[in-house]
Amino acid sequence: MRKRALIAVPIVGMGIAALAACSPATTPAAAPAPSTTAPVLSTTASSAPAPTTTTTSSAPKGTPAADTGNGCKVNPATAAVPTADPYQWVPKADQMQVSLSPAPATVRVAGTPIEVDVTFCNDSPVDYPQAGFVFALDRGSAAPAPLHIAEGAVQRYEKGQWVTQQYPHVGNDPGYLGQFFDQQPMPKGKSVTIRYRFAYDAKTMGNGTGGVVAAVVTPDPNSPNVLGAGKASYTVVK
Repeated sequence: MRKRALIAVPIVGMGIAALAACSPATTPAAAPAPSTTAPVLSTTASSAPAPTTTTTSSAPKGTPAADTGNGCKVNPATAAVPTADPYQWVPKADQMQVSLSPAPATVRVAGTPIEVDVTFCNDSPVDYPQAGFVFALDRGSAAPAPLHIAEGAVQRYEKGQWVTQQYPHVGNDPGYLGQFFDQQPMPKGKSVTIRYRFAYDAKTMGNGTGGVVAAVVTPDPNSPNVLGAGKASYTVVK
């Protein structure tokens, strides 16, 4: 089922920057079609990557935040599901944590696909009934001018195989946030880790800067809210 879907957390081996606190308030234009020159990634796992993992825990009322064992704490407070304008962040107190690991400082355009584990941790006081997960190639100077929208392919590891995502990049509007997958409930203390991999298009990408973005959003394809996000930056070389 194809769905649509940002809090920056340190990333191993690479730079990180927080996403903008707010996205444009206007509804974005239709998302551009994926590049027809994007590299084709095999749907067969070349190694044995860990499948998607999920952990959930609960904590008695009135107790300090408890660690679920994987670093995701159960918030002892309780809050209602927040609301926000389309494509905007929910209040900071209600946001989740997002982390990416590991990732190299340099990515070679024609090199082996890069694998990244993304962990979404709901340490907020909100039991979210549903959430969707987003992963995309970020814009950078290595991508074609003038828009610098990265060209390439993104896959997620699901049920023992690699599944190609149809919308692999951040465009010139926040429409990519509506391209979420793996929709599921995210109660307090729940942690989900998803493995992704990506590769750049050798015909259009050059030397420069690049990165990837991961986000968790409310699963509304036309007006999602950002529940948390992380972003990694690196150098791209031919």
